[in-house]
Amino acid sequence: MVTQAEFLDVIYNAGERLVPGETHDRLEIVRHKSSYQLFKKIIHADILSEPTMLSRKIRILDVGCGVGHGAFMLAEIIGTEVLGMDTSAESIQYAQENYAAENVQYLNCDVETFLRNTEEFDYVVSRHALEHIEDGLNMVLKIAFRKRLLVNVPFNEPEGNIHHKVHWITESNFEAYPNKEFLYEGLDGVTTISHSHECPPNSIICISSSADLPLAKDYFQFPVPNWRPEYLQNLGIYALEAKSNNRELTLSALDNELNKRNSLLVEKESQLQNHEANLETLAGDLKRRIEWVTEKERQLADHEANLEALAGDLKRRIEWVTQKECQLADHEANLRSLEEGISQRDEVSKVEAAQLLAKHDNLCELGNELSRRETEFQQSLDHFNNLLLVRVCRRLKLLAK
Repeated sequence: MVTQAEFLDVIYNAGERLVPGETHDRLEIVRHKSSYQLFKKIIHADILSEPTMLSRKIRILDVGCGVGHGAFMLAEIIGTEVLGMDTSAESIQYAQENYAAENVQYLNCDVETFLRNTEEFDYVVSRHALEHIEDGLNMVLKIAFRKRLLVNVPFNEPEGNIHHKVHWITESNFEAYPNKEFLYEGLDGVTTISHSHECPPNSIICISSSADLPLAKDYFQFPVPNWRPEYLQNLGIYALEAKSNNRELTLSALDNELNKRNSLLVEKESQLQNHEANLETLAGDLKRRIEWVTEKERQLADHEANLEALAGDLKRRIEWVTQKECQLADHEANLRSLEEGISQRDEVSKVEAAQLLAKHDNLCELGNELSRRETEFQQSLDHFNNLLLVRVCRRLKLLAK
């Protein structure tokens, strides 16, 4: 559930809306009230100048009415019906609860949407609202009015206020306004007919009027004094000022606390920057490590591929070795068979060798016998030859004789 303080804070909008008795100081209240007091005096003077206006209800539109304190002031004019319009639903709710009257209605709406309405008003007023709308000064001209359009906006305000869409407003911004005249309101709420560069006003008031109406400035003797609170209003403002002083003290204490927290925040931000630098260093190191791990994973994948290839080759070699072992076993079996055959053959060879040795001995004996016989034969032959030679010699001798 939203608290009253939170509700008022939304309406307050960082100082952009006045809530009388709740926000802002005496001078700000005086400025707001002085602006609506001027609007009220102009309308009242028009009625006095043309009483026949009271033959029907005088319709007044307050564009950007805020919490409704200005619309409530205008509703004090006899014979009027006032419509306060604002884009803030909270402000309209506050206005309905605190500034209600029989001849006042409040509408939560923006100007662009409201322009679709074909209603016509006698007076259209706006106080420090149109600068919040891009091209707001021209948009409000599209609202039909029979008597006057009264616009109060900051004068020649420089850029800097983030809530304002239009800055540096001067007389040149009201070029499209027909039958216009200008008044100027100071920081004290006093309205003048002119201004100087040395002492610029706080607000410029452009009054665009119907051609049959007199100039609004003819109703006044300048400067027009600011709004003065009545006795009870003054007591309320004093109470508000005391409340504001207490708030300022509270705000001062909060500022001190905020400064301490800001110092702590600066220190924490410095620590955070150091942590971020460390994190960046760690992130760089982590990145390098990730790259290293990625490289190692790639190498590991290559190793695994190589191992798979080696495993396949090893498997083939194991199969080959198994095959060779089978062949070796077969060879061993064959060798054992051969050894057995060789053993048997060795035994046969031994017998055969013995037989051969015996045959060798016999052959040696035969050889010896043969040599003896050859010797004997040679001797016989030699003897025969000798005998033959003797016989031949004898024959030859016989023949010779």
